[in-house]
Amino acid sequence: MKNIFFFLFLCTYLSASSQQENSDIVIGRKDSLYSRILKENRPYWIHFPADYFDSTSGFSPRRYPVLYLLDGDAHFYSVSGLIQILGSGVNGTYVIPDMIVVAIPNTDRTRDLTPTHSDHDNSGTPQDYFKSSGGGTAFLNFIKDELIPHIDSGYKTMAFRVFVGHSFGGITVINALYTMPEAFNAYIAIDPSLWWDKQILLKRARTYFQHAILNKKTLYLAQANTLSKGDTVVNDHFESIKEFATLLETRNRSGLNWKYDYYGDDDHGSVPFIAEYNGLRFIFNDYHMRFGDVFSHPEWMQQHYTKFSEETGVRFPPPEGVVNMMGYQALSTKDYGLALKYFQMNIDSYPGSSNVFDSMGDALMQKGDFKKAIESFSKSVQLNPRNEHAKEMIRKMQEKKS
Repeated sequence: MKNIFFFLFLCTYLSASSQQENSDIVIGRKDSLYSRILKENRPYWIHFPADYFDSTSGFSPRRYPVLYLLDGDAHFYSVSGLIQILGSGVNGTYVIPDMIVVAIPNTDRTRDLTPTHSDHDNSGTPQDYFKSSGGGTAFLNFIKDELIPHIDSGYKTMAFRVFVGHSFGGITVINALYTMPEAFNAYIAIDPSLWWDKQILLKRARTYFQHAILNKKTLYLAQANTLSKGDTVVNDHFESIKEFATLLETRNRSGLNWKYDYYGDDDHGSVPFIAEYNGLRFIFNDYHMRFGDVFSHPEWMQQHYTKFSEETGVRFPPPEGVVNMMGYQALSTKDYGLALKYFQMNIDSYPGSSNVFDSMGDALMQKGDFKKAIESFSKSVQLNPRNEHAKEMIRKMQEKKS
């Protein structure tokens, strides 16, 4: 029952803290930059976490992982929704970190999302719309050398990036893993068109994963059911993905963390959403923790996020808002020792946050340690001179002391 009551408290807390006065529902914005590599203006769509623009809470300014999404105009809404429900804490989830989504719409899809030039489809039939193919290297260079630096310089990002692509986008993701593994930490390739150009990327896999160094990198590979009862010849699309998964199973010596899932009830068009969900869950499997299970042991929470940070090579401190909430839950039961541990954890992780010293001041004041409470509130005001709550608490305690 304790966990049920904790869950209800969590949902209530999060619901109250996420209220917005603005009547508009906005999930992102459209922007663009000129690419010298591609010699054209490239649009991008960007989704921000709910608290991205919050300047009133006193919390330390957060930085966020970034998910780069191919075929961005097709998948922006669904992926932004996944990030919002899995990462923002709605219903107490927090199973992945809140993330920025950068969706890249197409200008010439065949050109940008194919690694080599080929005029023929997987049946060997010439296709006019493949004539522009083979621009994948330039497109990946645009992402690595222009788009990522542009996003990192203009937005509050952290050094953890996920690359997601479906179909031609799937082979672009795999090609990025081959040619610029340093650019992303995790890759989601959804029903990738590995039949392309006589299986050129599949052939490379036969040796690549034996010699590459991919420690702390993650790949999620999803395959749809593209078989048909009427097939009379080998389905190159289907078989190429199967062989790729087999190569990972038998020849991977790279240190790559990977998983393959087959979706027998989904076809090529329906598979992206469920694969995006499961891919994110796999990438952040060790990020997720059940807060009710560790409530009385804040050191377990610290150990959990330290372990995930070591696994990924990127620092993921315990989320300030979650730790703050758990500290106040302890304070509501007058467990001052536990509350102080949580608030101290936040101070250690976010020493530039006005909020963490304000919360510590509340705990010390309720405990009756006015001297230390005034010191903590004063530090909060120093970091945020507009913190009227801290000023009022200092005034009240000084009056009591006099």
